[in-house]
Amino acid sequence: MSLKGMDIYFEMENKDTLVDFLLAKGYDDFYFFRCSHYGAGAFLISPEEQVSARREFGLFRLFAEKEEIPPLAQAIKGELKGKTLKIFSYEVNEI
Repeated sequence: MSLKGMDIYFEMENKDTLVDFLLAKGYDDFYFFRCSHYGAGAFLISPEEQVSARREFGLFRLFAEKEEIPPLAQAIKGELKGKTLKIFSYEVNEI
């Protein structure tokens, strides 16, 4: 079995959409973490975000067969088109 990990970073307001999408695609074993995206510039919308230089994000981490990751990433990008989103994949070995 050749597993890869997948980290999906997204704006918190898209959490429910992404959960529904993953469940509909048959992924029912993933993890959620709250996190903050630090930076400056146009992505900071509210005055509070502009003062703190951070925006609230979420992270879903899931593990799947190596060949499943690229099409799933493309499907997620299509589902959340126009939204701030970053997806990373990496090799993993379960111990």
